[in-house]
Amino acid sequence: MTETRVGLIEFGKAIHDSVTVPGLGELPGGQVSAGRATRGARARLLRGGRVVEDDLRLGIVVRKKFFSSDVEPVTDAGFLKDVFVAVGRRDLGNGDSLELYTDDTVGPDLSRPEAAVSVVAPAFDQLTGFRAQVHVREGVLRFGALCASARGGQPMRVLGLFGPAGPLEELPTGQVATVLLGFQCDVPPMAGDVLTAFPTPGFVEHRDGTAVVHGVTDLGPGALVAAVEVPEGRSAAFTVGVRVRVLRPIGTTFNERSTVIAAGLPVLSLARNGVAVRSTAGSRVFTVGLGTRDLRQNDVLEAYVPASSPALAPPLALAPPPAPPVALVDVNTASAADLARLPGLTPDRVTTALELRRQQGGFPDVEAFGVAIGLQPHEIVRLRGRATAGRVALPETGVRQLDI
Repeated sequence: MTETRVGLIEFGKAIHDSVTVPGLGELPGGQVSAGRATRGARARLLRGGRVVEDDLRLGIVVRKKFFSSDVEPVTDAGFLKDVFVAVGRRDLGNGDSLELYTDDTVGPDLSRPEAAVSVVAPAFDQLTGFRAQVHVREGVLRFGALCASARGGQPMRVLGLFGPAGPLEELPTGQVATVLLGFQCDVPPMAGDVLTAFPTPGFVEHRDGTAVVHGVTDLGPGALVAAVEVPEGRSAAFTVGVRVRVLRPIGTTFNERSTVIAAGLPVLSLARNGVAVRSTAGSRVFTVGLGTRDLRQNDVLEAYVPASSPALAPPLALAPPPAPPVALVDVNTASAADLARLPGLTPDRVTTALELRRQQGGFPDVEAFGVAIGLQPHEIVRLRGRATAGRVALPETGVRQLDI
């Protein structure tokens, strides 16, 4: 396998849900909750346990400037940073996630062209990247479509489609409009270029959760049993016969990545407390039998059902109950008792946090909070989904620090 998961952006966790970018409009805001968000990366949209669209592109990435409502372009953003992105969809909202990945071998389906357009006048902007006035020669060009240049380069998403009256959803044959391509162009558009547009597939797969491997028992040629645990705060429903991927973590805490070692492995057996079961819904610790020999401690098993295989979906009765929402602790306003509920916050660290907060008015983000009070990288990771850093007023100035 060639796929490497390089980051995850979760929407609904940023201080601001969106920002307005001149000439583009509103961009949704999310928090980088794993790895790094790198401009130009491929992305999948995850919603309610489903991969609803693949081969999106992180075409534009901006952040808020220091002590200002203005935004600035960035090439990447690290763990727990807030970002505002354009990927070729207008419906990103709270609860959605973008799974960022690289794959040099498997690309999108470009077998069914939908439109052909000619580049009339290309342009470039430091904030929003490449754009071009185009003329549709045949077919219909749609917002969010995948486009490939006749001069080569990776396929691109239509991040914006604008006519004289404003944003468009589609552009028919013979019409002229402006296409926004952002920073995803490794071959910049030139006048006279031909771009071919392709439709984008819908629902890709349903995911039934993940479990971390804690131990492996070899059963002989071609098979083994792994003891696994569902991470705290997550839910999973592994079922005999369901397919799994094996993800192998690489990198550091602040640049977490994982490589897909294997995919399409059927679950051969399941057991809970030494008793064979058909499903593990609601269980955190269990064992799973797989037909592979390449499995190690700390690997992650990801259960999934492809859209083309509805028969593999587990019975509805086995679906786990949704995890209750966790109230986030705001490190800039929380009491000592609330801070003490956070993982890694000993009484001494709580005292340090309160004193530093009094001195400097607050913390720009959760990562800075953890570093300031002496948390180790793995301890900062445990704050995910448990803490946030709200707006703060700097001492004696009244200036609000929005997002650093």
